[in-house]
Amino acid sequence: MTTYSLKLDGPNKEIRPGKLAGNKGSNPKGESFGFTNFYMLRNDQPIIPVVGEFHFSRFSYLHWEEELLKMKAGGVNVIATYIFWNYHEEEEGIFNWSENRNLRHFVDLCAKHELPLVLRIGPFCHGEVRNGGIPDWVFGKPLEIRSNDELYLSYAKRLYRQIAKQVKGSLFAEGGPVIAVQLENEYMHCGAPLDSWGYKAGVFMSSGKGGNAHLSELRRIAEEAGITPMFFTATAWGGAAVPETDTLPMLAGYAYTPWIPNQPPSGEYIYRDLHVKPSEEVNYDTLDYPVAYCEMAGGMQVSYTARPNVSAESVEAMTLVKLASGSNLLGYYMYHGGSNPVGKHGFLNEYGLPKITYDYQSPLGEFGRVGKSYDRIRSLSLFMDAFGSKLAPMGTVLPEGQSAIHPEDTESLRWCVRQKDGSGFLFLNNFQDHLELPDREGVRIELDTAQGKVAFPRSGHLTLKRDVCAVLPFNIEWGGALIVSATVQPLTKLDVDGQPMLVFYAHPSLAPELVFSRTSVASVALDASQAVEEANEIIVAPHVGKEHAFTLVLTNGQKVSVLVLTREEALQTYKFRLWGEDRLVISDSRLYAKDECLVATSEGQACWNVSITPALPDQALLASVGTVKAKQEGLFQTYQVEVPIYEPAVTVNKPLERSALVELDTNWPNHVSDVFLKVEYDGDVAAAHLGNQMLTDHIHYGEAWPIGLKQFKDDLEHKQLHLSITPLRKGTVHTFVNQALVERFEGVEIAVFHNIEPIPYYTVALYKAFN
Repeated sequence: MTTYSLKLDGPNKEIRPGKLAGNKGSNPKGESFGFTNFYMLRNDQPIIPVVGEFHFSRFSYLHWEEELLKMKAGGVNVIATYIFWNYHEEEEGIFNWSENRNLRHFVDLCAKHELPLVLRIGPFCHGEVRNGGIPDWVFGKPLEIRSNDELYLSYAKRLYRQIAKQVKGSLFAEGGPVIAVQLENEYMHCGAPLDSWGYKAGVFMSSGKGGNAHLSELRRIAEEAGITPMFFTATAWGGAAVPETDTLPMLAGYAYTPWIPNQPPSGEYIYRDLHVKPSEEVNYDTLDYPVAYCEMAGGMQVSYTARPNVSAESVEAMTLVKLASGSNLLGYYMYHGGSNPVGKHGFLNEYGLPKITYDYQSPLGEFGRVGKSYDRIRSLSLFMDAFGSKLAPMGTVLPEGQSAIHPEDTESLRWCVRQKDGSGFLFLNNFQDHLELPDREGVRIELDTAQGKVAFPRSGHLTLKRDVCAVLPFNIEWGGALIVSATVQPLTKLDVDGQPMLVFYAHPSLAPELVFSRTSVASVALDASQAVEEANEIIVAPHVGKEHAFTLVLTNGQKVSVLVLTREEALQTYKFRLWGEDRLVISDSRLYAKDECLVATSEGQACWNVSITPALPDQALLASVGTVKAKQEGLFQTYQVEVPIYEPAVTVNKPLERSALVELDTNWPNHVSDVFLKVEYDGDVAAAHLGNQMLTDHIHYGEAWPIGLKQFKDDLEHKQLHLSITPLRKGTVHTFVNQALVERFEGVEIAVFHNIEPIPYYTVALYKAFN
């Protein structure tokens, strides 16, 4: 057994107004946002926002509302989006704000569902768009882009006036959702491929000239046009320019980076204190601002030359590492993928990337695909929602040598603490990108706090499995109960039947234990095998699972329910405001709430369970289709939902090994909201065409290719979808010049479909019966 010790005898984090203290804003309802130097405030309370990037113009406007509700159900509470100039003014002077480019409709949907919005308005955006979003025609003008060139600024002014017209009345102070605006992107840090050059790859645009003077001029013309948000944001990494006033600097964290050849393990999974004295890496005083991330990887776009496969474990671990290191705003790029639109004169993708797909392996994908990282982010968002006011003021405390651990170090335990006044959270991480860390056995962690000594576990040792990360509380008062320590992870809190319920979950490798102080807890309603009462503490070894809640009796006589879920249950847990109360919902289907209905979508399974607490009376929940059967499981009412099975009729013909013609029955029953094609193949690059139109494409990176069909449903009727593969070559290519560059290939070409399977998505609305 190895014991790791840390004495928490330093001062608390210094919280002071900071540079953004004057950027407090309120709306007509009296709601407000504000800042200290360390965290953001919502109605004067510390919060840790979760920001999800979703590019409206890369998704069908007919389904924006559903996707925003899925984001909200996934724990996102702020939306960020780019406004790509070349999507809206592809031809000079002709602006398009319709259909998928309808910015106003997207803004209004964010307002409807109370989702604050950050607009990233360019003129340069990057975002893996052709020319970084600057229209081709601009490069035919006698001007210098990304500078205070008078002609360039005149075009920027015209763009900003158009944007201002679209969002008029939508600023937070006006009662709208827009809380912030980003001008430019990665200014003075990097450019983007100059795709309009056209002769060869590797020609890049300027990273910008003029520093803060240019950003100041962009701000002036934005405000002159009426774009006056509560605060501005700036991408602040790599020495990028950051204005000194009214601007929140924001950071990025990527571990799977196509721009680094043969990438070694990154430093993104090493604990550091991010809120320390100014760094040479950035151009601002880091102690004057909260640590905020606008681009923490929710995945990564696959390029032709670099094809990373980003695991859900990596996204979860990075979230906890950045949170532990002092970040108090977590923004995912991308949270929601999409599809590049086809321009009037060709594709609008960046060179070397897919022409259409911008799936990004993100939590929500190109056609609304739900990825494994969606559940992981949601569970952590629930934690941040429940504990944000406690966690946000806590400073990072690093054990000696933690920040100096090399990413390739497989021996050292990675851990740190955030604390205030001896109360806080222990963070553990056993994940590293591009490397497998071993299981950590025989680990014991002891903390000497201002409230006394605590240990994890209280006696003995714990095991931390490979790829597992965890956050564990110590000396935390929650629901009136003082938790001395726990080896189970806090998830959320709500009231059930008039009393608080504290919800945790157990990691498979950590034996579950909760230690309560007898200063707050008088007794526990459990048998002796599960609870040991000592003079100062009550030690509980709980049964795990949603049916095994137990009750604490506090010293003031109040009762508190405690529930420890399994890891699997935690990853199926949502929290909604439904039917007049906050409710915890656990389901093996995908959920979101809309118009007092719980909308459940099951991928391929016509029977699934939805467990709800506080429970509704028997026969109180009805389904829009199918049958619902209820049973009691502890504090939960579990509803088994069953709908008629639908087996999509599909015909696949293969005129060539590398081509498949797919014909589907598009007469879907009403309870089937979508059909996804799961395409398993080997090859280099694949594409899906309907007639002469490319619907999407796919650069092979080791995962099946998912194609959602609902937005093409009517077009597919009695027509064939053509799937084609460009072969992967294994052999030798000889190149030579004969008037032009040509090649001769000797070897094997691989292009084969293994399986093409249609998967129905069953969707049912669950609603409360009238009393």
